[in-house]
Amino acid sequence: MTPATDPRIRRTRAAVLGTALGLLVERGVAGTTVEAVAERSGVAKTTIYRHWDGQAALVLDAFASVRRPPEDPDTGTLRGDLVALVTGLADAVSRGPAAALWFALVDAAERDPRLADLHHREAEARHAIIRRVVERGVGRAELPRGTDPAEVLDLLAGPIFYRRTTSGAPVDRRYAERLVDRVLRAYPA
Repeated sequence: MTPATDPRIRRTRAAVLGTALGLLVERGVAGTTVEAVAERSGVAKTTIYRHWDGQAALVLDAFASVRRPPEDPDTGTLRGDLVALVTGLADAVSRGPAAALWFALVDAAERDPRLADLHHREAEARHAIIRRVVERGVGRAELPRGTDPAEVLDLLAGPIFYRRTTSGAPVDRRYAERLVDRVLRAYPA
C-alpha cells in the first residue's frame, strides 16, 4: 500500500488540511502555524512535518485543496459570458470557504513570495478567461476591435470587490446583469 492510498495517511492529511483551512479563515496565514494546526487537529507536529516541510507548504496545500478551476463560459453571447463571469466572481469572493481564504491569500501574498506566486497564478488563470471572452466578443462584432480585456476586467471586477469589502451590498444575478449592461454600453460595437 502506497502512502497515497493508505487510509490512515489520507485521514491524517484530511484532518490537518481541514484544520489549516479553519485556522486560515479565523486567523489568516500568520496564525496558521504548524503548532496551531497540531494543537487543534490532535496530529503530532512530527507527523505534520513528515508531510509538509513547514508552514508555507501546509498553507499552499490548504489553499489548493479548495481551489476550483475557473470556468470559461461560452453562452453564445458576450453578455451571457460576462454575466456568468461576474456572478462566478461574486460567488467566489462572497460565499463558501474559499471566499475568506481568498482574502487571506491576498494579504499573505504581500509578505511571502511563494504565496505571491500562488496568487499570481490564480489571477492569471482567471485573466486568461476574460481575455478569451473578450476576444470571442470582438470576433462576433459584439465589441470594437482593440478592446482591452484588462480594462473590461477592471470595470467588472472593481464593483464586485468594492461591494464585498466596503459597502457590503449583495451581488446577485440582477446586479451582475445591470453591471454588465453598463460596461457594455461603454463599448459600442
